[in-house]
Amino acid sequence: MGFIIGLLAGAVVALLYAPKTGDVTREELRVRSDELKRRADELQKVANDLSQQAQVKGKELVDEAKRQWDRSGVGQRTSDSLGRTSETAGRTGDTLRRTGEGGPTAKS
Repeated sequence: MGFIIGLLAGAVVALLYAPKTGDVTREELRVRSDELKRRADELQKVANDLSQQAQVKGKELVDEAKRQWDRSGVGQRTSDSLGRTSETAGRTGDTLRRTGEGGPTAKS
């Protein structure tokens, strides 16, 4: 966008300092500004298309990653592993409470 503004500003300065009549200069300014507007609209359309394509591709990649994750079973193994860990911790805590060992109240 900055490039287009700079290009337009340069065109205006060039036309204002050119040895032409006011009518010719105004017509050239109008023609060039119309062309720049058309180009900016085209660039905006291209940017929107690219954005939409990137969004679609991103969704496809996320869906594929989820499918691979589900197929690998890593998520299930992780939750099973966490369940076993908490069960083990619970049993260890029960054992320590029964024996009276291993806590800040334990006496040596």
